[in-house]
Amino acid sequence: MSISYRFAKMNARTIEASQNFKQYIAPKKFEYSSLKGLMFVRTFLEKEDSKEVAPDSLYNQARYLGFQKGNDWSLGLILGPILLGATGTFASVMAIFGVLIMDNMQYPWILLFATIIWNLFFLNFGPIIARYILPRREVYFDRINQTVSFTWSVDNAQKNEHGHATFPFSEIEAFYAKANHSQGHGVTHAMYVAHKDYQNHAGAFSEIRVKDNPQNPNYCRYTWERVVRFMDLSKPLVDSPEIEPFRNLDPLTRDFDKQNNRPEKYWRLMSYKQMQQIEEKLDNDIYRFNFDGAITNPKRWANEEITKPWEKWPIDESLNQPDTTPYWKRLTKTLLRQIAVGV
Repeated sequence: MSISYRFAKMNARTIEASQNFKQYIAPKKFEYSSLKGLMFVRTFLEKEDSKEVAPDSLYNQARYLGFQKGNDWSLGLILGPILLGATGTFASVMAIFGVLIMDNMQYPWILLFATIIWNLFFLNFGPIIARYILPRREVYFDRINQTVSFTWSVDNAQKNEHGHATFPFSEIEAFYAKANHSQGHGVTHAMYVAHKDYQNHAGAFSEIRVKDNPQNPNYCRYTWERVVRFMDLSKPLVDSPEIEPFRNLDPLTRDFDKQNNRPEKYWRLMSYKQMQQIEEKLDNDIYRFNFDGAITNPKRWANEEITKPWEKWPIDESLNQPDTTPYWKRLTKTLLRQIAVGV
């Protein structure tokens, strides 16, 4: 067995397959919020995003729930160029002060031009690399086939239609453990999923990213409840922003929405800022939620599922107003950010 799996299993606590919190909201930006500026590739990306998603596509979030592998090395290939470009910009700016202070110093124009070219290159090709070139490094749950798949090599595993190592959902366990004792955050917790028979299926293991520095293990337990609820074929999908564009691809959910008189574009008409406010409120509820009590006495402690979020959280039009900042200011801000850090 790998050292990372053994380390994660030390003092780990299994997470029960419960459905008691019942409120799962993940904010999503449905449109680019900034100006296009020098990001010419965005025209292509917007066209790709507007295409209808096939039911068997991994982008169908009514069928697949995916989590990027924790501590994924490929993330460095995305953030590395941004950090390098920002470093070049910082050095170029500091060189101005060097020229003013030292009489014999010449300004490094080559560094400046190289930094700008670097940032604009990755501004346009970084999204292409991340979306189409880098390998997918995630574990995902298939609601239709009731399976769990890993996009990397796993011992003694069958392959699904996408060529990924796949196991029945019933053979997967979830657990959490204390992650570190850093001075800045104290004790934090990490969540993991693995095959119950990991000894014969080495590689079927991954950390699941829950949120930054989760000091309370409730966030781990909440994340697994979200997975369990997603995989429950006896119920329609939860009403969450990221699922809304795909709800019609799940027959049970589509029929439920018709009976429930659900607005077709409730979340897509809501401002991202309001979604964040809702998520912040739910985060506070997760922190205080009695997961143990809800398992032993669900009638007392379990939440009621929100089936009509448009009634609980009406769209706040005051948060949905267009940006009144002058166009030239927004464009200048966009261009400076793109040239300086390539994002």
